[in-house]
Amino acid sequence: MQNEPESEEIEIAFDTTPSPQEQAAEAVQELEVEIRNHEATTPDAQHIALDLLRLVRENTARLGAQAAERVQAILKDGMSSDYLDPDFWRGLGMVLDYQFKEIQALIQRRVKGEYSTDAYGKDDEVVELVRPFAGFLYRTWWRVTTIGLEHVPSDGGVLLVANQSGVLPWDSAMIATAILKEHSTPRVARTLHQRWMSAIPVLAPALAALGQVPALPENARRLLEEGEIVSVFPEGPCGAAKLFRDRYKLAGFDAAEFVRAALQANAPIIPLVVIGAEETYPVLANLDRVAKLLGLPFLPITPLFPWLGPLGLIPLPSKWTIVFDAPLDISGLDASAADDPAIVTRLAEALRMRIESLLKRGLAERPSVFLG
Repeated sequence: MQNEPESEEIEIAFDTTPSPQEQAAEAVQELEVEIRNHEATTPDAQHIALDLLRLVRENTARLGAQAAERVQAILKDGMSSDYLDPDFWRGLGMVLDYQFKEIQALIQRRVKGEYSTDAYGKDDEVVELVRPFAGFLYRTWWRVTTIGLEHVPSDGGVLLVANQSGVLPWDSAMIATAILKEHSTPRVARTLHQRWMSAIPVLAPALAALGQVPALPENARRLLEEGEIVSVFPEGPCGAAKLFRDRYKLAGFDAAEFVRAALQANAPIIPLVVIGAEETYPVLANLDRVAKLLGLPFLPITPLFPWLGPLGLIPLPSKWTIVFDAPLDISGLDASAADDPAIVTRLAEALRMRIESLLKRGLAERPSVFLG
């Protein structure tokens, strides 16, 4: 009987060497640990240093290999963990500059048309690019406290109805960040932005790339039927243009068409409030005549804008709270309820009353506008 040849063992070598990007991220993390272990003589400076390093770490995956190697060299050889040393901040500035150049390269690729989007214009590469920055704003700039996220389902279409907060749509960005970062099942929220924003050359494509679509009822219905989370702000331009003395008072609240869209899609309707955003740009007056010449619904005057030019658009670091309430009770209703004006009006009014109640309670409970 002939012996069978022994089977040869084939060794497959796997390259386990970390990529330059992974090595750079590891170097950032090591520096974070060292700083965290310091006795914080100046807690605010330590907190800011750690949050900026986290922002750097979250962006390392998008660096080119050569840039990642340079960043790693700066972190290991040119920066100590002494966040009170000017050299620390100088080195951190150099690292952020490398990351900014990578963003410039991404923009140049987009100018050449080297990108893809979904049916609404959302660009996943841009969304991933801004996520670390949104996280920094959420954690550090506005120190957002989120309550009631358990009311947001883990799947299926959901309509979120909120008060209008501030001049620019930072509120929608922080609502989306809360769901993406803190929900037990992270999800992407799509915002229906005011239609006048589509007329602004730079803002319109940016909003589309970030997954926001014009605030049309048919857009709400389609997105809800596709199982998306949809955020709407029924106050519209009236809410964004509110004077500081009228903050947190609902203006022009018209949610009927969005309620109808949710009923058609059989999607839960969740009221929510954002407290703190209306102090980011205290509107003292509106230049209505100039706004009309520019084709805008309003042009605000704040303590910083237009006096400081583009710097006046930097939002103030108020303390935010976002509260997600329980969904409206629509049990027993089906898609046919969308054709009943009495039902739609009743639900829209219930939304308005619930949001007003949440605002009143939240404002009474917050200890300070900027501290916390």
